[in-house]
Amino acid sequence: MTHSATPDIHHQLSSGTVQVRHALDQTYTMMCAAQVDPALGDTAQIILGEVLNNVVEHAYNSVEGQPIELSVWLRDDGLWCEVRDQGAPMPNGVPPAGVMPTVDADNPADLPEGGFGWALVRELTEHIQYDRQDGTNHLRFLIPTPKD
Repeated sequence: MTHSATPDIHHQLSSGTVQVRHALDQTYTMMCAAQVDPALGDTAQIILGEVLNNVVEHAYNSVEGQPIELSVWLRDDGLWCEVRDQGAPMPNGVPPAGVMPTVDADNPADLPEGGFGWALVRELTEHIQYDRQDGTNHLRFLIPTPKD
């Protein structure tokens, strides 16, 4: 994914749950102002929340105050997104496979607390690309426009 144009939405934020929530709120407000399909906006909140919170938790090991950049390009085919951070690289240099954890519907007390995030990201995005350049992680993906 290469977009030479300036992103329609761009945030430079610091790692931390409050900062991520604020950036997500601002992003949603900007998408609404740009008349992005509400279903696409809702999906973007889920995906961007998962990705940004993973940066905070895993790339930065929950250390607050570290730099994160979020860029979003609003296009006819959906939202092209890029997240950059200077945290730890993804294990083995690739995004997680995103396999849903096994759930026993007959025993809700045993529901896993995590493990759903990358499965959702993989299910709801397309064209996921990851690379690391000069100590910076670059994650790019498309959140496609819902099909009628």
